[in-house]
Amino acid sequence: MSEDIAALVRQLAAEDRDERRAATDRLVALGAPAVEHLLPLLTGEDGPGRSAAEACVQRLGTAAIEPLRKVRAEGPGRLRPAALRMLASVGGGDALSPADKAAVERLVQIKLLDETPGDLPSDRWVAVPGAEVKDIVRALELHDARPVTTAMGVSAALHHENALDHRSADGTTSTEYRVFITPEFDGWRLVYGADYLNDNWAQVIEKLSTHCREAHFYEVDEYHGAQVWWVMENGQDKRGHRTYGDPEWVGEPLEFERDLMQEAAEEEGEGEDAGEGGELYGSDETGGYAEGVRDPEEAASWISIQPSTVEVLDRVGHGWLAVTSPEVGHGRFRGALDI
Repeated sequence: MSEDIAALVRQLAAEDRDERRAATDRLVALGAPAVEHLLPLLTGEDGPGRSAAEACVQRLGTAAIEPLRKVRAEGPGRLRPAALRMLASVGGGDALSPADKAAVERLVQIKLLDETPGDLPSDRWVAVPGAEVKDIVRALELHDARPVTTAMGVSAALHHENALDHRSADGTTSTEYRVFITPEFDGWRLVYGADYLNDNWAQVIEKLSTHCREAHFYEVDEYHGAQVWWVMENGQDKRGHRTYGDPEWVGEPLEFERDLMQEAAEEEGEGEDAGEGGELYGSDETGGYAEGVRDPEEAASWISIQPSTVEVLDRVGHGWLAVTSPEVGHGRFRGALDI
């Protein structure tokens, strides 16, 4: 049997995709005994064989947990890191042994001592000025907030499973999320959650602005060509723009927008005086500010902070990772997080 499994594992690196698929299906059908043969591929360089081996373990799911735990406990040592990563991928934190959980926690605490967060993602985020973590947690009714590095928070809230269906004891089903609250940057904290914000952004900023006075939402959706930025104060809309909104604009232009409109109008006037070429220049420059600023990152640069610049801003504290339900802990979310 072992020789047959070894042959199938070698087939995972075949050039022909159909061969790789056939080997994957047969290895998955073998169940838990295949795991120890797949792990060596997971220690090598990226390539078809490693990707196929990861896919096999993922498809095995909970059947892979005990063989992976055995490697963590008994070795060989060179396979232990891959076993830990795959345990988190297929079973989440709940699949880790108490010793592994403690080791991860110690590593996080060490990393927090000298963390240097890089720039943050700028596709979808919420910005809150002057709020403590406890205020954000209370406003959004979050639970089990834990200190995390910025890399870990971004990894958990954006790059791995960050939403799951939960069935309560009373039989009702809800979707629960992981939410990352960043360190404070120049007096602002940002909130991330890929599925959380996609599903709930309007309610999120309403709650935050009600409890924390002010909250902003920003989104740049390059795939759909959509841009959104929204400002709420004390639970009320102050100013907002949505590419496909109806209406597209909400509220009156903010002061920075009025200044840009005025500058653009003056440039347009100078362009008209300059003749045909000037008229074209004036038209190009003023078109984007005819009704206000559409670019979320530009708006953020004026009224809050840009995620792409936090590396050079003054930072206070560290990030926090929380969940939206007291019945759903961090351990149910799958994924091997960056630290």
